[in-house]
Amino acid sequence: MLNHKEIQRLNKKLEDSHPRDVLDEVTKLIPGISISFSGAEDVVLIDLASNLDPTPPVFTLDTGRLHPETYHFIESVRQHYKIRIEVLYPDSSALELFTKNKGLFSFYKDGHQECCEIRKVAPLRRKLTTMNGWITGQRRDQSSTRAHISLLELDRTFSTGSHPVIKVNPLANWNSQKVWDHIRLLE
Repeated sequence: MLNHKEIQRLNKKLEDSHPRDVLDEVTKLIPGISISFSGAEDVVLIDLASNLDPTPPVFTLDTGRLHPETYHFIESVRQHYKIRIEVLYPDSSALELFTKNKGLFSFYKDGHQECCEIRKVAPLRRKLTTMNGWITGQRRDQSSTRAHISLLELDRTFSTGSHPVIKVNPLANWNSQKVWDHIRLLE
């Protein structure tokens, strides 16, 4: 597993690299790394990684609140790239208890914290305990909270003392225009 010094060295080395080169490097260095798939950026990642050896596995979260179009999108990506996409689900007991006590639309009243914890964070945490790293489509231009993300970082949310998890953001330097330019090339 990469230590803090190695992560810093790789960030310097890869800072001006194309995302494909970042993916190529991390898939060789971090065994058990997977792509987290949830939107347009992640299709770019899947496309860029499709010719790598090894090709990283792909997973997605089904919160139980996705639109039918989202399921069709996931399926079309799976078929187009001929890949398996592992679907992660919330714990059914926790979700049942939550909706029984708070209803189906509590997030409109009391924020998203508890709902997101059950529907998103807990399934992701469960998955990341089995992995050394994950690849996201996060970009610096997406929000002020992401403005300073690194290409590689120790994931402070999901790492534990005994199990560090590396978060890789190959598109950190890209903006929305670059993402959509790449997607248009795929059409």
